Amino acid sequence: MASGVVYHWEFERRGEELAIDVKGRLTLGDDELIRQAVLAGAGLAFMSEWSVAEDLAAGRLVRVLADWTPPYPGLCLYYPAARHVPASLRAFLAVLREGDKAAKRPPRRAR
Repeated sequence: MASGVVYHWEFERRGEELAIDVKGRLTLGDDELIRQAVLAGAGLAFMSEWSVAEDLAAGRLVRVLADWTPPYPGLCLYYPAARHVPASLRAFLAVLREGDKAAKRPPRRAR
């Protein structure tokens, strides 16, 4: 939304693809604000599963249109293969790898 363009919700089922221009009274561009709004009952949200995994596991949120939202394998990062990788890029890659490991662990259950 930084460009001013509202993201079209994308769905796919058995090879059929849809892009929906969703209109509503509330438009947010920050994942945490979107999550908080949905938890407060503001409506539906189109979010990555990993960003709401704990809420799903705890039953605070439920997934809808499951047959139209197949699993997403994740993002890819490409960078030039070089002998010297700057320390800042190495640190960033380490954070991403740790996040990937955490995402593959089963979500913690609420007590």
